[in-house]
Amino acid sequence: MTDQEKQKISKLKIAFIGRPGTGKGTQVEILHQETGLVLIPSPGDIYRTPEFRATPIGKKVAELVDRGIFAPNEVTNQIMKDKFFSLTNNNQDGFISEGYPRTLPQAEFADKEIGIDWLINLEVPETQLVERLSQRRVCPQCKKNYNFITNPPKNDSLCDVCRVPLVLRDDDRPEVIKNRFVVYHQTAEPTIEHYRQQNKIIDINGDRPIEAVAKDVLDVLLSKV
Repeated sequence: MTDQEKQKISKLKIAFIGRPGTGKGTQVEILHQETGLVLIPSPGDIYRTPEFRATPIGKKVAELVDRGIFAPNEVTNQIMKDKFFSLTNNNQDGFISEGYPRTLPQAEFADKEIGIDWLINLEVPETQLVERLSQRRVCPQCKKNYNFITNPPKNDSLCDVCRVPLVLRDDDRPEVIKNRFVVYHQTAEPTIEHYRQQNKIIDINGDRPIEAVAKDVLDVLLSKV
């Protein structure tokens, strides 16, 4: 990517949305590396950190997240606003956000308090996602995510960074996955329609090799500025 292209999108406020397992985290990281846009951690990533779980509100949220239930919108909104403003020079810099806003109340809050230019909707058939999620693992120390199909570790089941055995995330257990899909349909589809009405949706076919999806995302964004 050229410096001129980076400059063109340097102020864009981009969010990703998609069912669990669509590869949002991978695509967000690639786009971050390509563009240099500020990377905003997802609410789920924040809620899984030991630091957050040690707080009084974190303990309550963790009980919900580990059962595949989203945290209350008002809690997520305030935590994410604080995170956005702390990482983006008081909301002056462009950013890439994964998994927020997800619900309609979050979208309405984000429109007022943060601003979203484009919502990238990664689309993958649900049957494919079940297979992907069953192969997903996470490092218990650094929290780096892997997938034995699409993004395997270099050495068996060990983290490339920490060299410790990878584990199955609590929210990737089969019974939790099913509930996460149900909740996603109920909460995310109104959000997608909300931004579609504003002509701020970019639909991307995520059922392709990682590199092809990443190229498509970048090409479409560049065509929008």
